[in-house]
Amino acid sequence: MIKDRRYTGNMIYIDFFAKESFQNYPTPKFLTMTLVTDGTWEFSLNQYNYNITAPFIFFLNDSDDITIKSTGNYAAKTFIFHPAFINSSLTEEAIFHNTFENIEVIHDRNLIDVFLRRTTKYHGLLSLDAPSALQINSWMSMIGIECLSQSDGRWTCRARKYLLQILFFMEDLFLVLCNDQILKKKPIDYALEYIQSNYNLGLTLEGISKHVGVNRTTLNNMCKQKTGMTLIQYLNNYRLKVAKETLSHTNLTLSEISISCGYNYESYFIKTFTDNFGISPNEYRKKVNM
Repeated sequence: MIKDRRYTGNMIYIDFFAKESFQNYPTPKFLTMTLVTDGTWEFSLNQYNYNITAPFIFFLNDSDDITIKSTGNYAAKTFIFHPAFINSSLTEEAIFHNTFENIEVIHDRNLIDVFLRRTTKYHGLLSLDAPSALQINSWMSMIGIECLSQSDGRWTCRARKYLLQILFFMEDLFLVLCNDQILKKKPIDYALEYIQSNYNLGLTLEGISKHVGVNRTTLNNMCKQKTGMTLIQYLNNYRLKVAKETLSHTNLTLSEISISCGYNYESYFIKTFTDNFGISPNEYRKKVNM
């Protein structure tokens, strides 16, 4: 696993491999995402045989069984992570019992279904067209750069953001293959994803509504029905959630955290955090790191 060398010194339960060797693959106790951009492949995956030409992407867990028979000249890069890297509530035990009630945690849990769910049509592999492969390759490369350079204290936040971008991007194709009419995304799902990817920006109800193509009143009603909150309340709650994670796992200053979470003023961030949790950000950081 990667050590946050320059900042917290903590072990981060992720890793990146620019050239996947497929030894001890997939990684035990972790989720494995491998983008294959070149090669003609023959392999078996969960007892299904494949003869396929890149590009495609694997979303695997440690119960998946894969045997690579031939690849020719190939290119494949891998990112592995523990689900808690997406959301600290996604522990192994919590995922097993799947009794989540918080809407944000449920949404994050659903995102990793692509690694866990298997059907007669979906075995852990998704084929990609050329534009999709290029986009995912760009995000994967950025994850690799963040893991290697650790250029500042927010590198893990950015790596997580690129990972979420990939999972959001692939979710529609995954749900189509699973033929899941219930889980297929609605405008509010796209709006919440937009918030999770851009919470650090100056988002407004009008701007989010334009992005998903639904008027403000309808989108707010959808949000209340799904989350019990207005869209702006959800945005504020999500920013505070990210702030708590950042306080727990980085040494960033309050000024840096307020900016990275979308607050223009440190004083407003401190007041909002304290009003919501009954404890100041500094007191919260001391409490969780005792």
